[in-house]
Amino acid sequence: MNFGTVCIIGPGLIGGSIGLCLKKRNLASKIIGVCHRTSSIEKAVKMQALDAGFLNANEAVKDADIVILATSVDKIIDLAKEVIPIMKSNSILTDVGSTKALIVKQITNNIRKDIAFVGAHPIAGSEQRGIEVALPDLFDGCTCIITPLKYSTKAVETISTMWQLMGAKVKFMSPEQHDEILASVSHLPHLVASCLINSIKKEHISYVASGLRDTTRIASGDPELWANIFDQNRDNVIKSIEQLIAELNKFKNDLINKDAAALIDKLKKAKLIRDSVFNNNSKNLNKK
Repeated sequence: MNFGTVCIIGPGLIGGSIGLCLKKRNLASKIIGVCHRTSSIEKAVKMQALDAGFLNANEAVKDADIVILATSVDKIIDLAKEVIPIMKSNSILTDVGSTKALIVKQITNNIRKDIAFVGAHPIAGSEQRGIEVALPDLFDGCTCIITPLKYSTKAVETISTMWQLMGAKVKFMSPEQHDEILASVSHLPHLVASCLINSIKKEHISYVASGLRDTTRIASGDPELWANIFDQNRDNVIKSIEQLIAELNKFKNDLINKDAAALIDKLKKAKLIRDSVFNNNSKNLNKK
């Protein structure tokens, strides 16, 4: 299957990986990018993530069949407003933002009747950023959440098929449900990793080992990017923080009460849940 001309605005880790994947699997006739710097365009073309690139959206977007907004979440809404008037009739606008409710609402309110918008979020990536770390197989086995307001449109089918052909498992849900889930499984873990590092006394840091390194890896993510994610999903993140505080208080009370049995129960429960999730994922990856 071929999705025609695809324009990727912001070919960093995720956008660049989309370009590399589309190219490797022959899923697009042409891949165009929009970057801030000429050097970024040259790098992306050399890596074969893009066929061509532009510094402004006008030329890049006008002939595209699919336009993918792959920037940080705080820029997606404004970029959508910029490109919607330029896009050709019957084209599709989509995004990869890790928050959805605000983005879907704002873009839907501004969309033209002759083009479609399909919100999407591939749950993939790392704490690193930039086209340099993009991978053609980044989306193999990942979940991509599609958050359409109408489930039975041709555009939804097109974007869902594109992600499936790039190796992702597609799931559908409302933007609100997406944000509630991601607050606890993605946004809270980053916040916790940052708080954990910040809570350690400076004189103790020199004694850290692999346990703290592995637990706090994601705290190395871009601070501004994550501050914007927390801001857009504020209410859900606050609820997740409150749930974590309640769990921490239970542990604290068990320690105060010297209730070893309760502590062991909690640790066993955590081990069972984590092993059931990540051991199964490892087995599935090993089968590929």
